[in-house]
Amino acid sequence: MVDTAPIGKEELRRIRTSPLWDELDEPARQAVLALLAMETDDEQAFLNELQHVRHQHASVRRLLRKYQAGRGTNERGVPVQAQAQPEQGTAEPAAPEGPAAAAPLADRYLNLCLTWPISQRVVARDWLLGAGAHYQLRLDIGEFNQESLLQGSARPLPGDALPHVDGGGQGDWLQINVLSEDFLVPDRRHAMFLPLDGHAYVCPCPPGSRHVCRPEHRGKYVWIPVTAPDGPRFEASVRVTVSYRGNLLQSATVLAPVAEREVPTGGALRGEVDFTLTAGFLGLDELPSRDAAIRISRGSDGALLVDVEGGDRPVSTFWLTEAQIEGALSRARAVLTDVHATRAVPPEKPGDEGIPPRDRLGPDNGKGPEEFRHDLWRLAAVGWDLLHLLAPVPAQRAALRDRLREPATIQICRQQGQPLMFPWALVYDIPVDTGDSPVFCEAGLEQARHGDGAGRACRDSARHTRNTVCPYGFWGFRHAIEQPTSRMDRGTLPLRAGRGLGEPRVTVGRALTLPRPDLTEQHMNRLRQQFGVGNVRDCDSRTTLLDELFRAGQDCVYFYCHGRSQKDAADRTGATALEIGHGQLVRPADISARMTGTADVTATKGWQDWEENAPLVFLNGCHTADDTPGTWLTFVDVFSSLGASGVIGTEISVGQNFASEVAQSFWRHFLEGLTVGESLHRVRAELLGKGNLLGLAYTAYCCADLRLSRP
Repeated sequence: MVDTAPIGKEELRRIRTSPLWDELDEPARQAVLALLAMETDDEQAFLNELQHVRHQHASVRRLLRKYQAGRGTNERGVPVQAQAQPEQGTAEPAAPEGPAAAAPLADRYLNLCLTWPISQRVVARDWLLGAGAHYQLRLDIGEFNQESLLQGSARPLPGDALPHVDGGGQGDWLQINVLSEDFLVPDRRHAMFLPLDGHAYVCPCPPGSRHVCRPEHRGKYVWIPVTAPDGPRFEASVRVTVSYRGNLLQSATVLAPVAEREVPTGGALRGEVDFTLTAGFLGLDELPSRDAAIRISRGSDGALLVDVEGGDRPVSTFWLTEAQIEGALSRARAVLTDVHATRAVPPEKPGDEGIPPRDRLGPDNGKGPEEFRHDLWRLAAVGWDLLHLLAPVPAQRAALRDRLREPATIQICRQQGQPLMFPWALVYDIPVDTGDSPVFCEAGLEQARHGDGAGRACRDSARHTRNTVCPYGFWGFRHAIEQPTSRMDRGTLPLRAGRGLGEPRVTVGRALTLPRPDLTEQHMNRLRQQFGVGNVRDCDSRTTLLDELFRAGQDCVYFYCHGRSQKDAADRTGATALEIGHGQLVRPADISARMTGTADVTATKGWQDWEENAPLVFLNGCHTADDTPGTWLTFVDVFSSLGASGVIGTEISVGQNFASEVAQSFWRHFLEGLTVGESLHRVRAELLGKGNLLGLAYTAYCCADLRLSRP
């Protein structure tokens, strides 16, 4: 039943910041904004004006009907029972405290415990596990259990906004996966059904099907047998992931010390939720399914741990040391840089000028057919090495290839605080033996020459064998790769960028030291044509930029500048800084300092504006997203913490003419309504049509389906 009670100004303000706002056309939005700006305390006058707006705009009528239809239900679509009114003459019941006061239905959490297999008693946190001993990992989803090892880091599970299309519309099937290199765990994925309300359960029904089981056939827990390592360990780890249709909703790690034999004291069992796709798991009903997920976390020995999941089970799990990561990144970026320009030759003796780098690209940023083939072969060899890092065993590579044979969407989930920025777009999954000659796929080359972005898969892929060189062997040309940052405490995963009001605005931070001022002026004029003259905020000094970043009304933020890696004796790797104006540097920490300055009212308001509007940030400079394991703070993480919906950055140094073309092409597609993933694919395809592979040098850290919020 639809609740037809009048909608007040505060409710209308909440609608303004909700996804329902995107359903209004532009005239309707302007009418509602004018109504919200009306200064009156007369509630009846406000309702009269709202009724007038409602009659004038059909989209407002549809929106308000949808909003009123959802009244009386919680976010899960479950009716909320009316509270009983106290009898006359009795005191009203005390208001509930804590989370129950905020939501009629309690949040549900992932709970993890270690138990003994026979008694099923919970192993206490201070217990030392025994080498080779058998245990069970007990997993459930429901109200928070004080015995859970995740106490202190637990986050609500996503029941509030899942689409509820499973089990005849009664809930959602979740997939549970348990991985470990220390413990012996079964190689299988577990299913659990999350109903609209109450505790999740396991049952004998096939995952994805309707339920034919009876309540007495259902269990509260998933029990996973685990066997401790054969010898003592300072900390042995087990990783648990909860997924919905390929989206990694939440992951957690359990750490356990292991001794020669069980000891009731001296241990420190603990667990931690280390990735959350959205805080409170809101907005998942809008997320499309994902074909593969790659989870990156930090192992107990400091190495990075990478889990590749696809289909019904993990594809591979492997460790990457800092040396491996640095080596892979260095080689990949070196080849990309060589594709772009010749290397500079330093002077042999004082007084010599040396030889500056020379751009290998033509005036149109293209290359000839022979150079293009040479670049493809060199980059394919690097990409095949990258695939070896992801899937070291032939069976793993075969499984990954089968899963990702057709164009897919791959989700990269980076544990909060982990600095790995891997060149996923360069991964090449056709076997390469550099000792033999390449065999170029003429069908793929012909398809790439069109440059229209219409196709992702080579029409002759069935004939690809060892040493076949085809552009669509690269993940970046065949797949959409999304890298959303963990949003443990920052609201929903953004699918819309900007305010959604009229024409979008862009704040531009630019350097005045770029080698071609004429190209800079042409580029700025082009941006003014794309966004509108009055919608480009041009900031060519550090002070102007930092002030402008924290003013209201951000839709997009764009940096057209140098990126400088600052190295000193105390910092082995150096952190990237952006060079604005005449050599003025902006570091990630400078932006972070403004976020935490509570005394600055303007900055605080600007930060809140970022969280509400979620602008997209484009770092179009040299080395602006090239994190190494030692990078202590990144622009990607800082802007995400500020509230950005996504960050796009370059992996290598890029020439000014090339950088201008990429940005202009991206903004054109993005402003036309394409998603970030689609826009970036179009940019790469256009460059590929000119024999240029450098579109693979741009990386987007956001949901691939992020689009501009505008009519």
